[in-house]
Amino acid sequence: MHVNIIMKGKQAMTSFGRDYANFYDYLYQDKDYEKECEFLETIFSKLSFKVNSILDLGCGTGGHSKILSERGYQVVGIDRSKNMIDIANKKIKGKNLPVKFIKRDINNINLNEKFDVIISMFSVVGYQTTNNTLAKFLKTAKKYLNSRGALIFDCWYGPAVLFQKPNVRVKEVRLNSKKRIIRFTEPVLNVFEHTIEIRFKLWNLCNDKLVSETNESHLMRFFFPQEIRYYLELAGFKEIKFLPFLEPERELTELDWNIFVVAKR
Repeated sequence: MHVNIIMKGKQAMTSFGRDYANFYDYLYQDKDYEKECEFLETIFSKLSFKVNSILDLGCGTGGHSKILSERGYQVVGIDRSKNMIDIANKKIKGKNLPVKFIKRDINNINLNEKFDVIISMFSVVGYQTTNNTLAKFLKTAKKYLNSRGALIFDCWYGPAVLFQKPNVRVKEVRLNSKKRIIRFTEPVLNVFEHTIEIRFKLWNLCNDKLVSETNESHLMRFFFPQEIRYYLELAGFKEIKFLPFLEPERELTELDWNIFVVAKR
């Protein structure tokens, strides 16, 4: 079975298809969700209010949302991929956790509640590849924050991207004694547009025979601090901070591919 994604113009994007979504957690099994949630709680502790409710925009398979709900927060996770939401719901089935997952575009949500904090993790903001979609994302976030709420997200740091340059990568994950998956990642850098087209090829193998091949193309944007600050201020945010990913005590450098941004209303 082949899943082919055809892009229509520079701004065309694909949701995570069924095959890629099904292997997503295997591919990122080395991602330390617990540590990232601990870091989020460190940020929460420095806010001038107690955090009880969280909106997770672009929640994926629910890695952060599930852990945060286990720690007592009321969480709502939003993602446009039905495949990812289905997996997230399976993770919480029968656990009676204070979390719910909703399939919806993060720029077109309709909720009847507001939240203390909005998070958007794993470079979801990078999918806002135009200024209009970025502005809409930030406007939506502000709309669903309580009066003293905070928006927290991570993104690719422009100076680091241009300094390090993206590279071709191959990742292999063994599922069991017979099955394994191999992902080939080919990045195409566009310096003028501040984007990287990530071309994924995923092989699903059993006894070294190719069972299926999945191809996806994701267009991602990297950011520079002053443009982020400009759009955040335009959306009405204040007290904007930029932090190295998981290391808040030091200064940003060109080696920090990922950064955290914290912005208060």
